[in-house]
Amino acid sequence: MSVSHPWRYLPAAAVALLLLTACETVPEPGEIPEDLSRQQYFQRAHEAYDQGHYDTAQVYYETFIERNPDDHAGIAAAEYEIAFIHFRRGELQVAEEKFLALLARYEADEDGVLPDWPRILAERTLDRIQDKRAG
Repeated sequence: MSVSHPWRYLPAAAVALLLLTACETVPEPGEIPEDLSRQQYFQRAHEAYDQGHYDTAQVYYETFIERNPDDHAGIAAAEYEIAFIHFRRGELQVAEEKFLALLARYEADEDGVLPDWPRILAERTLDRIQDKRAG
């Protein structure tokens, strides 16, 4: 009869622990503080995105949009970021639809209050989507 050493399971336990700590815990919108500034929403979303936590980043952008319906410039930026998350995931159809919806928002922007960068980047990313489909 052989004696089993408990430390032989240590590598498997370490891998399991690493996987558990690396998993993304996506917050519910109600878990996100309501008093965040635009900068704080975007900062938290960017940090999540940079860590590969796309679902968390998307929740922050969507929550920002829901809670700040009068911040048209911020909404345009958040909509761009959400569309780009879909692009990054390879969800080209969804990304294309979201980029086109964003560009429609620009067509309706009679007062010119929206920042240029989301429109410019949306157009460029749509070109990339078309290139991927063609190639």
